[in-house]
Amino acid sequence: MKDSALSVANYFVDVSKSSGTEIMPLKLMKLVYIAHGFMLALMNRSVFNPRFDRVEAWRLGPVVPSVYHSFKQYKNAPITEKTVVFKYKGDTADDATGDFVVPDLQDNDAKKVCDIVWKRYSGVSDGELEDLLHGKATPWANVYVPGMNREIPDELTRLYYRGLIRRLIGGSNGKN
Repeated sequence: MKDSALSVANYFVDVSKSSGTEIMPLKLMKLVYIAHGFMLALMNRSVFNPRFDRVEAWRLGPVVPSVYHSFKQYKNAPITEKTVVFKYKGDTADDATGDFVVPDLQDNDAKKVCDIVWKRYSGVSDGELEDLLHGKATPWANVYVPGMNREIPDELTRLYYRGLIRRLIGGSNGKN
């Protein structure tokens, strides 16, 4: 199965379990977006499935709707299980036979990026992550309109995270 936002989310669910750290849906959504940003900046590509995964600017920040809808049943409780999706065996939905499969992250480079994101942001509170992603110069702030779930273009996210990486490694000295 092709990697997607759900495979990234499931990877974080696995990492949280293996580290003994609870993860709530809000934090999961934030980490998936941050990982997406770092993948765009570091790998110059996304592992999101363009057919199903898009990032939207919602009131509480950047959200991938497929991740939100897959984990919203947990509300404010810790996530205990990875999500599953139905994969049709035939070429069309008319052939309703298939299996439920767990989207697992296959891309090793993406796993490394997720591990970096987990190490850096797992200890940051949900509220602090919201604040980080709602800043004046963030991709979310550039497209958010109250009451509308507008798409955040990958190019805005890529540019933002490239700049963040430059600042994090000390490459920005005011001349860039």
